[in-house]
Amino acid sequence: MSADLPLVLVLDDDDDTAALLGMALRRRGFRVVVARSCEEGRARLADSAVDALVTDVSLPDGSGIELVASTENKPRGIIVVSGFGGDDDREKSRAAGAHAHLVKPVDVARLVSTLNELLGRPG
Repeated sequence: MSADLPLVLVLDDDDDTAALLGMALRRRGFRVVVARSCEEGRARLADSAVDALVTDVSLPDGSGIELVASTENKPRGIIVVSGFGGDDDREKSRAAGAHAHLVKPVDVARLVSTLNELLGRPG
Protein backbone atom coordinates (compact mmCIF):
# COMPACT_ATOMS: atom_id res chain seq x y z
CA MET A 1 0.00 0.00 0.00
CA SER A 2 2.70 2.54 0.91
CA ALA A 3 4.29 2.16 -2.54
CA ASP A 4 1.02 3.55 -3.95
CA LEU A 5 1.44 6.76 -1.97
CA PRO A 6 3.01 9.69 -3.84
CA LEU A 7 6.74 10.19 -3.25
CA VAL A 8 7.75 13.75 -2.38
CA LEU A 9 11.36 14.91 -2.41
CA VAL A 10 11.88 17.65 0.18
CA LEU A 11 15.03 19.59 -0.68
CA ASP A 12 16.09 21.89 2.15
CA ASP A 13 19.40 22.32 3.95
CA ASP A 14 17.75 23.46 7.20
CA ASP A 15 17.37 20.35 9.37
CA ASP A 16 14.36 21.67 11.30
CA THR A 17 12.46 22.72 8.17
CA ALA A 18 13.21 19.44 6.39
CA ALA A 19 12.13 17.41 9.43
CA LEU A 20 8.94 19.43 9.95
CA LEU A 21 7.88 19.23 6.30
CA GLY A 22 8.77 15.54 6.10
CA MET A 23 6.79 14.68 9.22
CA ALA A 24 3.78 16.76 8.17
CA LEU A 25 3.67 15.23 4.69
CA ARG A 26 4.03 11.67 5.99
CA ARG A 27 1.11 12.25 8.36
CA ARG A 28 -0.97 13.36 5.40
CA GLY A 29 -0.38 10.31 3.25
CA PHE A 30 2.83 11.00 1.35
CA ARG A 31 6.08 9.09 1.23
CA VAL A 32 8.96 11.50 1.78
CA VAL A 33 12.65 11.50 1.02
CA VAL A 34 14.83 14.40 2.15
CA ALA A 35 17.88 15.86 0.44
CA ARG A 36 20.00 18.69 1.77
CA SER A 37 21.90 19.90 -1.32
CA CYS A 38 21.45 20.30 -5.07
CA GLU A 39 23.87 17.43 -5.64
CA GLU A 40 21.90 15.12 -3.35
CA GLY A 41 18.62 16.33 -4.83
CA ARG A 42 19.77 15.56 -8.39
CA ALA A 43 20.81 12.08 -7.30
CA ARG A 44 17.43 11.44 -5.64
CA LEU A 45 15.58 12.69 -8.72
CA ALA A 46 17.68 10.41 -10.94
CA ASP A 47 17.26 7.22 -8.92
CA SER A 48 13.73 7.56 -7.55
CA ALA A 49 10.30 7.82 -9.12
CA VAL A 50 9.64 11.18 -7.46
CA ASP A 51 6.09 12.45 -7.91
CA ALA A 52 6.68 15.90 -6.45
CA LEU A 53 9.54 18.16 -5.44
CA VAL A 54 9.38 20.75 -2.68
CA THR A 55 12.58 22.79 -2.80
CA ASP A 56 14.09 25.70 -0.97
CA VAL A 57 15.74 28.36 -3.13
CA SER A 58 19.02 28.81 -1.24
CA LEU A 59 21.01 25.62 -0.89
CA PRO A 60 24.67 25.20 0.10
CA ASP A 61 25.81 24.21 -3.39
CA GLY A 62 23.42 26.14 -5.60
CA SER A 63 19.88 27.27 -6.18
CA GLY A 64 16.74 25.17 -5.98
CA ILE A 65 15.37 27.22 -8.88
CA GLU A 66 18.39 26.36 -11.02
CA LEU A 67 17.98 22.70 -10.08
CA VAL A 68 14.35 22.81 -11.22
CA ALA A 69 15.31 24.49 -14.49
CA SER A 70 18.04 21.95 -15.24
CA THR A 71 15.98 18.84 -14.41
CA GLU A 72 14.96 17.09 -17.63
CA ASN A 73 12.39 14.62 -16.32
CA LYS A 74 10.53 16.93 -14.00
CA PRO A 75 8.22 15.55 -11.30
CA ARG A 76 4.47 16.08 -11.79
CA GLY A 77 4.40 18.65 -9.01
CA ILE A 78 7.13 21.19 -8.27
CA ILE A 79 6.84 23.69 -5.44
CA VAL A 80 9.49 26.28 -4.62
CA VAL A 81 9.56 27.59 -1.05
CA SER A 82 11.33 30.85 -0.30
CA GLY A 83 11.59 33.62 2.21
CA PHE A 84 10.64 35.98 -0.62
CA GLY A 85 7.29 36.11 -2.37
CA GLY A 86 7.38 39.10 -4.67
CA ASP A 87 6.14 38.95 -8.24
CA ASP A 88 9.73 38.65 -9.54
CA ASP A 89 10.42 35.72 -7.20
CA ARG A 90 7.26 33.93 -8.26
CA GLU A 91 8.01 34.53 -11.94
CA LYS A 92 11.53 33.09 -11.58
CA SER A 93 10.03 29.94 -10.08
CA ARG A 94 7.44 29.63 -12.86
CA ALA A 95 10.03 30.28 -15.57
CA ALA A 96 12.19 27.48 -14.17
CA GLY A 97 9.29 25.03 -14.37
CA ALA A 98 7.79 25.20 -10.88
CA HIS A 99 4.03 24.88 -10.54
CA ALA A 100 3.78 26.87 -7.31
CA HIS A 101 5.81 29.25 -5.14
CA LEU A 102 5.10 29.33 -1.40
CA VAL A 103 6.55 31.76 1.12
CA LYS A 104 8.26 30.68 4.34
CA PRO A 105 7.22 29.96 6.95
CA VAL A 106 5.30 27.39 4.94
CA ASP A 107 1.64 26.91 5.77
CA VAL A 108 1.52 23.10 5.88
CA ALA A 109 -2.20 22.95 5.03
CA ARG A 110 -1.57 25.06 1.93
CA LEU A 111 1.43 22.94 0.96
CA VAL A 112 -0.62 19.75 1.27
CA SER A 113 -3.57 21.16 -0.68
CA THR A 114 -1.23 22.40 -3.41
CA LEU A 115 0.46 18.99 -3.65
CA ASN A 116 -2.91 17.22 -3.74
CA GLU A 117 -4.09 19.52 -6.52
CA LEU A 118 -0.90 19.08 -8.57
CA LEU A 119 -0.96 15.31 -8.17
CA GLY A 120 -4.69 14.95 -8.80
CA ARG A 121 -5.40 13.61 -5.31
CA PRO A 122 -8.59 14.27 -3.38
CA GLY A 123 -8.15 16.96 -0.74
